[in-house]
Amino acid sequence: QYLVAYYISKSEKINGNHIRNYLKEKLPYYMIPNYFISIKEIPVTNNGKLDRRALPEPNVNDLIKEEYIAPETETEKEICNIYSQIFKIDVNEIGKNSNFFDLGGDSLNAISILSMIEKKFNIKIKFKEFMKHSVVNELASYIDSIVSSDDNSYQIDVIEKRNVKEFPVTSQQLGVYIDSIKNNNNILYNVPVSFRLREGVDIDRIKEGFNQLFEKHQILKTKYVEKEINGKTEIHGYIDEECKLVFEEYNDENVDSFIRPFDLSSAPLIRVGFIRNEVLLIDMHHIISDGTTIKIIIDEINKYYNENSINELEIQFGDYAYYINEKMKSGFYNDQIEFYKKMFDDEYEILRINNMNDMKVNNEEINEGEIHNITREINITISEGINKFIKQYNISKTAFFLSIYGYVLSKYSGQEVIYSSIISANRNNHYLQNMIGMFVSTQPILLKFKENDKHSFVELIKENMSTLMNMYNYQDLSLSELTKSLKLKNVNNTFIYQPKSIMNISSSLSESIIDNRGGNDEEMFSVYEDNGSKFDITFNLVEKDDKYLISVDYNTEYFSSYLMNKIVNSFIEMTRNVKQFEDMICEIEYIPKEEKEKIINKFNENRFEYPQNKLYHTEFSKLAKEIPKKCAIVCNDVEISYRELDEMSNSLAHYLRSRGIGRGDIVPIISERSQYFVIAALAVMKSGAGYLPVDPEFPYERIQYMIKECQSKLLLKYINNKEISEKLKFEGVEEYQLQRHDYNSCVEEIDNINEGDDTSYIIFTSGTTGKPKGTIISHSNVVNFCLYSQKYMGKQEIYSEGFDCALAICKFTHDISIGEINYPLLRGCKIILSNDDEFNNPKLIGKLIRKHHINYIFSVSSRIITYLNEPEFADALNDNVKYLLFAGEKFNTNLLKVVERNHNIQLFNGYGPTETTVISSVKNLTEEVIKNGGNIKNIRISTGKPLCNFTTYILDKYLKPVPIGVVGEIVLGGY
Repeated sequence: QYLVAYYISKSEKINGNHIRNYLKEKLPYYMIPNYFISIKEIPVTNNGKLDRRALPEPNVNDLIKEEYIAPETETEKEICNIYSQIFKIDVNEIGKNSNFFDLGGDSLNAISILSMIEKKFNIKIKFKEFMKHSVVNELASYIDSIVSSDDNSYQIDVIEKRNVKEFPVTSQQLGVYIDSIKNNNNILYNVPVSFRLREGVDIDRIKEGFNQLFEKHQILKTKYVEKEINGKTEIHGYIDEECKLVFEEYNDENVDSFIRPFDLSSAPLIRVGFIRNEVLLIDMHHIISDGTTIKIIIDEINKYYNENSINELEIQFGDYAYYINEKMKSGFYNDQIEFYKKMFDDEYEILRINNMNDMKVNNEEINEGEIHNITREINITISEGINKFIKQYNISKTAFFLSIYGYVLSKYSGQEVIYSSIISANRNNHYLQNMIGMFVSTQPILLKFKENDKHSFVELIKENMSTLMNMYNYQDLSLSELTKSLKLKNVNNTFIYQPKSIMNISSSLSESIIDNRGGNDEEMFSVYEDNGSKFDITFNLVEKDDKYLISVDYNTEYFSSYLMNKIVNSFIEMTRNVKQFEDMICEIEYIPKEEKEKIINKFNENRFEYPQNKLYHTEFSKLAKEIPKKCAIVCNDVEISYRELDEMSNSLAHYLRSRGIGRGDIVPIISERSQYFVIAALAVMKSGAGYLPVDPEFPYERIQYMIKECQSKLLLKYINNKEISEKLKFEGVEEYQLQRHDYNSCVEEIDNINEGDDTSYIIFTSGTTGKPKGTIISHSNVVNFCLYSQKYMGKQEIYSEGFDCALAICKFTHDISIGEINYPLLRGCKIILSNDDEFNNPKLIGKLIRKHHINYIFSVSSRIITYLNEPEFADALNDNVKYLLFAGEKFNTNLLKVVERNHNIQLFNGYGPTETTVISSVKNLTEEVIKNGGNIKNIRISTGKPLCNFTTYILDKYLKPVPIGVVGEIVLGGY
């Protein structure tokens, strides 16, 4: 796919090139179409809209390969020559229309080209401008315009050759020095690499090359010491001409001793060793080396090995150190401070991700604070798709991979602004291209992912690319200097992209000392790092041959291997889905298919199909006929059997029907704690209506509001206190006293007039607006909760041994009462309904538990915690109760002591708002305690698994699933 512009021109003199050149002055280069096609008219549909199908199909061959045109001007020829050297392509194959990106250019290539242009033309071109003029003839014209102008801003600085024997350290070196002194006698800042040598290579010749290199680069002979200057301590490098490079010999048994701490006050800070004639070992301190240094060393040794020469240096590292320090003192870099100041005007936070450190992979034992590594490969097929996408949209690989990295971190952290950093080579000066030394710079960056309907991921990548191009010109200041000047927060993660150009060592030589057939990938991962181990996450993206490699170092004190593997998996998943990058940012898939299948389906596989026409009251009547004599309710020492409860509710239902109550009506029940409430609730449902529990202690205005909202025409009442009863009268609403009804009349079964979607009951909660909010629960909801929800796949009970006697102590206006009364009733249990004197008295409740051998309690945890302070209650619970289910509030972990005392008590944590019919998920905490060896410490309290026919999803604000373990919003589904 390419961006193609169709245009109509009145003049034949106007063509695509004219339009392209005009747009370059108006738009960023990445918004300019790749190709322009002239048409006679714009095709439209009958509705006057653009008819895309009628547009002429572009000739693919014309789009892929333009006609070769030889360079004409001297500048064009020079640019072609530079491109030829960089890309190792015959200069005769590069024409004036050749594009840097089409040739396979990356950020390191660009830096090398800019350095060669700087040296050849004595001008300094900004990285962003080079990207805008990446075609040979465009770049040549741009250079010619600069050379012929009087603009001094493009002039390059000449670094003076001082022939110094000591020099002040650079800001990059200073940071390494300070950290090294703090962490003395360790290898934190060692940069070790190893290379398998070509068979039959001349080891003595390699050693000669190293000795020549040692003499040419004074940095290799430098030691670092503190020096007092004007009462201030400074760090200086001293060139020790007396030091020697020693070649060490190793075998497979003692090679581990090669990597050992360096003494910064003693030169040299480089070691070279060999394992027989097979492996070359190099170890350097980071204060004198970086990743590019390794490439320079190998290339120089190869050059000496093949050509008996080593490149000359225009200046030494010490000269550069003086130059850069003088620039710092002069305030030359104030514009860089301003650039980052503007970037960090936005609010941001340090990256924080839920560690998930309790999830071990393969029971792996982790010592906190260690640096561990994950290495993964992006396969060839995906890599080819990446390269095609990058070429299609004319974007840099660094911007592409950095955007994915930031997006994944954003999803795992929930932060829309990711505070990160990138490692830059910082060799944007032609003097430094072949110089050994420590130049790399850590640059802070804010990656913003404030998703909306207007942005695609491609646009986001291009925005990040624009930022990166600007940052290229602001690499000189160290992270420590920026942090100090701008009072930045400490950044804890960094991203490193290592292009092929730095990984392919000595590819230009006909005979290399390195045997590349076996690959040196493993040893090369760290060659471009600016001491990544000082970050909690160092994310390396390495381009190697025809694929990409990922190497992540992470601090186990903050991030587990489980979490880091998930992040890497998501990164790779995104690279599979580049075709989606034209979509809105929030639509991009980043969760691996296997994990998403688990999230959507496997975690919610607890389903059971059953007839949908079941109703609570008809199911109860069926059960009552099966166990007519069994006790259903005990309250105030009055026992009511299942047959009696069925018949009494039939009688009241017939009366309600006679008063015009039926399907669609809502009947309030204002009742003290007594059996009359249960009878009334069943009767209302049998009449065809839904019931509304009302607490007599509610304020009058609240009750009035609820009744008005439900448009009730009749209410049922049981209140012994006449004064209170008289106050609770409502205009236009008929009331009926439950205790005055003749329950012996009309006891025959009443015809059912309901369907599953009809209202069973309404519960009013406090609401978020200040007014009570009514929640409507259907018969299908209640039947699923009572008959199937608390069974696995609708069959296997979660209460494995079952229970036969339940305690009811909750207010009728709270949906836990459904779990105390309606649910046990359909199980054929006995309900011990506490009266108004008992329901909040732990001592009396304890006596009820012991007297009736209650073995099931459903309550809020805070209530039971309080009751456990009463010995009568605590002992009765321990001796009788099998199942304790809690919901309605956050679980109090002190309740785990109940299980610690008695493992036979099954403790459950339930979760679910009123809208889901009491609870929708449950967790067996006793099982967790037993798994933990009976120890209640470190028990993970969760909402558990979805009940049967319920679904639970954790979603982001766009209602998209988040990865397992990532914080999101709970979204519930089902009955």
